[in-house]
Formats: sequence, C-alpha cells, structure tokens
Amino acid sequence: MLPFDQRTGKIWYDGTLVDWAEARLHVLSHGLHYASSIFEGIRVYGGTPFLLKEHIARLGSSARILDFDLEYGADELYEATRAVVAEAGITEGYVRMNAWRGSEIIQTAALKTSVHTSVAAWELPEGYYAATDALEKGICLVTGRYRRPSPEYAPVKSKAAGNYMIGTISKNEALRAGFDDALLLDDRGNFVEATGAHLFFTRDGALHTPTTRCTIEGITRACVLAIAEREGIACVVDDLPPAFAGSADGAFLCGTACEILPVSRIDDHYYDLGGNDVLRAIVTGYRELIEGRAEVRIR
Repeated sequence: MLPFDQRTGKIWYDGTLVDWAEARLHVLSHGLHYASSIFEGIRVYGGTPFLLKEHIARLGSSARILDFDLEYGADELYEATRAVVAEAGITEGYVRMNAWRGSEIIQTAALKTSVHTSVAAWELPEGYYAATDALEKGICLVTGRYRRPSPEYAPVKSKAAGNYMIGTISKNEALRAGFDDALLLDDRGNFVEATGAHLFFTRDGALHTPTTRCTIEGITRACVLAIAEREGIACVVDDLPPAFAGSADGAFLCGTACEILPVSRIDDHYYDLGGNDVLRAIVTGYRELIEGRAEVRIR
C-alpha cells in the first residue's frame, strides 16, 4: 500500500483545499506531544459519506471533552467533507477527519493554542481492515493484556487519539500471536470492545453487547441496535465477563471501517458461522442500510 504521505490529491485543511503533500503540521504541535487530538472515520458508499452529520456531531463532542472548541461549524465540516469526496472522485472509500491543538506552546496547559482541522479521503482497497474472505470465515480474537480505563480515570467518551494507544499495542501483539485483533477488558474485568470496533454476541436468538461505560458511543453500534429493534431481535446491554464468550453461540464486531465482521474464535472458544440467523439478519440489515434500501432511526 502506498504510504499516506506519498499520495496525491486534495485535503481540506483549515478551510481550504490544499495539495495532499502540503497538508502538514509542525513537529512541535501540541496535538503530537500531548495527544490533544481527535478524529472521526467515515465510510463513503456510492459517493456519499455515510451518517456524516452523526460523525461530525461526535467530533464536536470529543473536542468539548478534551477542552477545546472546533474552529469550524457542523455545516462547514459537512460541506468540506462532501467537497473532498467529490474532488477525489471517490465512490467507495473512507474519510478521516481530524482536529488538534497547534504549536503556540509546548507544555501541559494549552488554553491559548489554536485548533486546526483537516478532512482527507481515499478509496478503500479490498482487505484494508480484514481479509477479503472474513465475512464468510470470520476473524479470530484474543483478549489483550491492557484494559480500558474507567471513565473516572480518562476521557473515554472522546474519540481522542490518545485513547487508541492501548489499541495499537494490543492489536500488534494479537497479530504477532496469529490472531486478527484483540479484545479489551474494562477496569472491572468485563469485555468492552476490540481495538477499534464494538463487540456483540449472539445467544439463543438474542444479541448481547457490553455497556459503553468505558468507551465511545459507537455510531455503527447504534445502527446494529436499531436494526435489531426493527427485526424484533432482543438485545441485552450489560456487563459481560470473559466467561460469557463460552456461553455464546456467535459473535461479531461492528464499526465504521469493519462494518459487520463475524468472529469465528475468541481465545479458546470457537463459533460456527453457519446457521446463525441473528448474525445473518444483522449483516443483511446493515447492507440494506448502507445501500439506501432501508432506514433505521439511531439513538
């Protein structure tokens, strides 16, 4: 894959479309040194950014949690994203939206730093998140050694870059061990999510998913809950200890990048993907949603 700093095209940077190579920040930016940086990932289907308003709203919420305000309003970011996608001629792709504190000062306090914003987009190649046959064969997960912190200890409700450090380490370790991703526990020892996607189990015709006490409110997760409600599939949101994986008859991850991704193994527990009607209904419902053939109201 071509490195991202060597690509061509246009990136929206602080209100202007600039050449890809010119979208730079200084090495002494506060966001780089102190993780005062937030982001959103948005899928593009049929040339249209999917649930764009919801992602922009969450970006604004993330900024407020990190104690800064975005320099651009929701309408401006909406139009900027549409312009970047159109400029790139993307049909099926991915948008990455970032906001970060600037370089006016390098110390912990950052009350007088500027805030910068960028929007970039690119086509998604096959196998970008998981193997091309992952939908049929599923992926393998291992429980990671690091835990998501309590909301009393970290700003876990912000989609902040710093919150993903644990995910990067955990997924690297999982890949080295022959797995596809890692599952993270919370401070109480219950399942939270994978390194960048929310977790669902199926059991006896119902869905079970961890609470979001220690993580962001997932937009794709909200879609799954809405699809389940529409289809009459019961869904239990609760604390799920690791032992729950052994009593479930299936599992999947969901997120903007991975969409709905079946799981065939968690640690030493294996799942048969065939005949799982709940999983099939969610996969079908989400495909209908992103293709514009169905609607759901997400909360």
